[in-house]
Amino acid sequence: MKSCRPACARLSAAVRIALLLSSIAGSAAQAGAVREAESATPADTLEAVEVTAPIVKNTGTVTKTDTAIVEIPQSISVITDVQMRERGIHGVEEAVWYTAGAQGGGYGTDSRSDWLLVRGFTPARYMDGLALPDGSGTGITRIEPYGLQQLEVLKGPSSVVYGAMPPGGMVNMVSKRPTQVPLHEIELQAGSFELRQVAFDIGGPLSEDGTWLYRLTGLVRNSDTSVDYIEDDRYFIAPAVTWKPSEQTSLTLLARYQKAETASGAGFLPAEGTLLPNPNGRIPGNRFTGEPGQNDYDKDLTSIGYEFRHAFAGDLVFQQNLRYGEADIDPSAGIGAFGLGADLRTLTRYYFPTEEHSTTFGVDNNLQWSAGTGAVVHKFLVGLDYRRSRNDYASAFAFGAPPLDIFNPVYGSPIVIPAYTSHTDQSQSQVGIYLQDQIQIERWLITLGGRKDWVDTDTDDLIAHTSATQKDDKFSGRVGLSYLFDSGFAPYVAYSQSFQPTVGSDFSGRAFVPTTGEQVEAGIKFQPASGNGLVTLAAFEITQQNAKTIDPNHTLFQVQQGETKLSGIELEGRWNIGRGLSVYGAYTYTDSEVTRSTDLPSLGKEVALVPEQQASAGFDYTFTEGALAGFGFGGGVRYIGDHYGDIYNVWKTPSYTLLDLAVHYDLGAWRAQLNASNATDKEYISVCNSGFWCYYGYERNVTATLRYQW
Repeated sequence: MKSCRPACARLSAAVRIALLLSSIAGSAAQAGAVREAESATPADTLEAVEVTAPIVKNTGTVTKTDTAIVEIPQSISVITDVQMRERGIHGVEEAVWYTAGAQGGGYGTDSRSDWLLVRGFTPARYMDGLALPDGSGTGITRIEPYGLQQLEVLKGPSSVVYGAMPPGGMVNMVSKRPTQVPLHEIELQAGSFELRQVAFDIGGPLSEDGTWLYRLTGLVRNSDTSVDYIEDDRYFIAPAVTWKPSEQTSLTLLARYQKAETASGAGFLPAEGTLLPNPNGRIPGNRFTGEPGQNDYDKDLTSIGYEFRHAFAGDLVFQQNLRYGEADIDPSAGIGAFGLGADLRTLTRYYFPTEEHSTTFGVDNNLQWSAGTGAVVHKFLVGLDYRRSRNDYASAFAFGAPPLDIFNPVYGSPIVIPAYTSHTDQSQSQVGIYLQDQIQIERWLITLGGRKDWVDTDTDDLIAHTSATQKDDKFSGRVGLSYLFDSGFAPYVAYSQSFQPTVGSDFSGRAFVPTTGEQVEAGIKFQPASGNGLVTLAAFEITQQNAKTIDPNHTLFQVQQGETKLSGIELEGRWNIGRGLSVYGAYTYTDSEVTRSTDLPSLGKEVALVPEQQASAGFDYTFTEGALAGFGFGGGVRYIGDHYGDIYNVWKTPSYTLLDLAVHYDLGAWRAQLNASNATDKEYISVCNSGFWCYYGYERNVTATLRYQW
């Protein structure tokens, strides 16, 4: 294990930064919440309107109970819909660009999906507290952010209340809900790459007494991308209805449909001509490596479910969340790229046809109640959840696709799509029972949790006509301790566990056991009573065990003798100063190492895609009075340190710094807004997996938005 000295030195420096931020913010005026520019507001004053983005104080994601963020002994970042639309984002991976411990778009722009990392691992993806489809392609779904109320990034092992997931954590996407206050919004966008988009969001009471509420959110988008022949067209609709016959009972129905029409063929470019020099010149970032009409990637997502809550007498509350969803990817020839020939201009290509269909069902039931004796107060949670997923995935891999001159491409060569060589139908079910006790003893908060899971996995090979069954069971736990000061500071320490089923067997036929993770985390949070700011400083160490590595005696097989350790420091803050200024920023230091592996070349290496350092800082300011009332501007800077793209640490990409800018103007119920990400149009390589596959980062993207609310 590496020395703690670099991380600890940065920890002390980060503590001083956090204290300085809190000192400055302590004298700041109380800031506001949601922007509500009403048509009755005079154009030369915004004194009645608070224009800073809201800072969330409570969340139910970490503990499944409504708990103040400062009381949770674990790091969590909450990104609201207001924050997302102020930055003009079009993908979830863009939403986390200013979040400590999280990475988005590590492979550059990809209209098919959102590529995310949380504390070095691909996070579990949840929506409204229930798992999303997790297939080969359906599991990397690009969820439409316009339909989200907020995005919650939970960092570190979290199996104690959710079951199977990786040790890095999870991303929970919260759908927009019906509102008591009438809401009407229409939004038009135009921008780079021929973007044209129209979206609407309407809601409010359906009955005079407020028993019935509704919300309807929708979007239609037509757009090209930075890569030739790849479009990014989307269609999205999400109706929601709430029935609330009393303060004790509520039922919310949530449905959504999303269709994406795009293509594969971006990235996967050779190192010669991107990261490395090429005598033929530099390969342009817009180069398409597939075949027009053959690389289509059309995906449909449909889901329906509900959230039910009933409060009984005696402070007993029952909650049930349920959802069924389907995800389908249409068949595609999938022409891929595999490096250059000896002339350093002829691109070798291969066939990779795919087709996929996934379904998922999840239901989570829990009871919560409070009890107290003297100075000790307990908040109990007991739950039972079940989820079942099915994934039907077919693919083939074959060389022989027509080559392509990467510097002077001519498309239209004859394509002969091979038959599928792999076709599996896999079903997995998980049953979990969990218990949690949040204990408050005056200013001390103790969080205790335990969970037992049973997981069954059935895999049918539809070509070889074979079947395999694997059964796993695992206990996960969490313990945390926090202390609340009157000043708003809340130091904490915590230990948590995770597990993830590992399907397959070694050379001897022994089934793999679940990959497990554990984390030790210590930190301090600060939020003043006014709620106008939140700063979190955390130091952590994650150990992942039982990871699969290459069997040194049987190279076509794997064994479970891998171990990875990541330790780091995260500092993140957001502060509203006055009624018009918001500032935010994040810093992450990560020390990663493969500490055990039979694959000796990877032993002691850094984890791929994880930079040692990354940082960001941004602001948004709006004039609230005078001649410029309603006019605002903002921007941010993002830094990603150099990092490796492969497990053997051969291919390192340099660090890069990007600039984002925004201007906006509010006049009554109207808002005009202009956003530019990577405003200087810096060309950079985001990562290289190998000499065959490198990826350009996001190009400059300018979006003009006109929004009307009434």
